[in-house]
Amino acid sequence: MDTKLPEPWTPWRTPSPLQGRRPTKAELAEAAANGITLDDVLPYPDDRDNMGLLRLLIVGTNPSPWAASVQAPFARPGNRFWKSLYAAGVTETLVNDTTGMQRSDELMLARRGVGITNIVSRPTSRSSQLSREELRAGCARLVQRVRVLCPPVVAFTGITAFRSAFDAPKAVLGFQPTHNLPGWPTSSQLWVVPDPSGLNAHESVESLGEKWAEVWAVSAQAKPEC
Repeated sequence: MDTKLPEPWTPWRTPSPLQGRRPTKAELAEAAANGITLDDVLPYPDDRDNMGLLRLLIVGTNPSPWAASVQAPFARPGNRFWKSLYAAGVTETLVNDTTGMQRSDELMLARRGVGITNIVSRPTSRSSQLSREELRAGCARLVQRVRVLCPPVVAFTGITAFRSAFDAPKAVLGFQPTHNLPGWPTSSQLWVVPDPSGLNAHESVESLGEKWAEVWAVSAQAKPEC
């Protein structure tokens, strides 16, 4: 069931400055060098206005230079994020944001109650280029945001970065206990799904879709306690 989005709703995210084309190598290098940030995908820009509107908050590690360049999450060609969400039934249509996110897709995600953010805003080609300090600081910020956003389910993409960010070296994929995570609201379940990057040879669109389908089914049963 879709989230009841208040009407009227107006798109607010920054569109791609490249006007529908792919970034050049020079533009990718510029995005990384200048730390170009990426807008979250949320119904509204202020977290307080999104309280109770999310069914699932997806948390990436950090944007790629490609994603930052076109202002669209998981946009780099070869990333299987959107294909796996479509296979799982999380999205109604297959999102293709390699050159920027369409307003119709933003509306669809808002109505579905799907939000997307990153734990670190600085773009890098690989998450391994982030420091442990960056990841830990991002985790602290995420905890505070989850307390405001109040999503029934939070899903982090990528177990390696999760272990560093959440100081959980023995964590495995799937549902995560949060009793030892200071400040984490008991009303929000925490899950980890595999990194959808094409560099992750252990997963396919089909296997990723199966894991997202499990998370999505759980989010249908969970109730926000804002």
